[in-house]
Amino acid sequence: MGVDFQQVYLKEIGVQTPISLFVDVSKQASLENKIVEEVSKPEVYAKPVQEAAITVAEVAEPVQMPSIAPDLSKIEGLDVLQIQTEACTRCDLAKSRNKVVFGSGNQQADLVFIGDAPSREDDVAGQPIIGSAGQLFGRMLASVGLDRDSVYVMNGVKCRPLHGRTPKPEEFAACEQWLVHQLDMLQPKLICMLGRVVAHTLLKNKVSLSDLRAGQFDFRGIPVLVIDHPSYLLRSQQHKRRAWADLNRLKIYYQTLI
Repeated sequence: MGVDFQQVYLKEIGVQTPISLFVDVSKQASLENKIVEEVSKPEVYAKPVQEAAITVAEVAEPVQMPSIAPDLSKIEGLDVLQIQTEACTRCDLAKSRNKVVFGSGNQQADLVFIGDAPSREDDVAGQPIIGSAGQLFGRMLASVGLDRDSVYVMNGVKCRPLHGRTPKPEEFAACEQWLVHQLDMLQPKLICMLGRVVAHTLLKNKVSLSDLRAGQFDFRGIPVLVIDHPSYLLRSQQHKRRAWADLNRLKIYYQTLI
């Protein structure tokens, strides 16, 4: 994302920075037209009143894996772990799931994002954070110079709870062995937890979301930051400004680790 594009985008969502106040006027009209299609349609993401039937054809294509020289031992280990995870029946979610959503992205990544549980679209495709939330997540990453090919994404719970309810503590507990093994294989330098539910459960604390977002934590020796989940931002677009601030804090801290 170019600097001019990024600053006009921030201006469009109500976030003004010293740079965005001085975007070249001659460029602004064309940039704003480009933004309209990509990031300025909040009504598209309105939460449906009732869940409709969904087919595989309706779901976004899975993220393409990066074409970098891989650590074959790590990838083979993750492939075996995924097969084992897909056979899991440790909790009742195994009875209602469509697919286990193991995780996806750059298996050599230093930055791992962890959400709480798969959405309806994720459950059909077997991929984490896709659909409308995935589109917003991609733009969030791009705003700080990242993309889906440079990070790894997974959930604390690998199967979707019925009707999209909040995962129960026992469901997190049933999946914890898979999450721990995944992190042991990925060996990231930083974890970003998406939202209050996964942060409260994995960090074993009950501090407010504001304190979670402002704090720095630790999970199994790995530094942790917490930001809003993209699906929450779709429902609460008034928090876009704070999301931008959180993303910049994430970027700055991440750069100190790599």
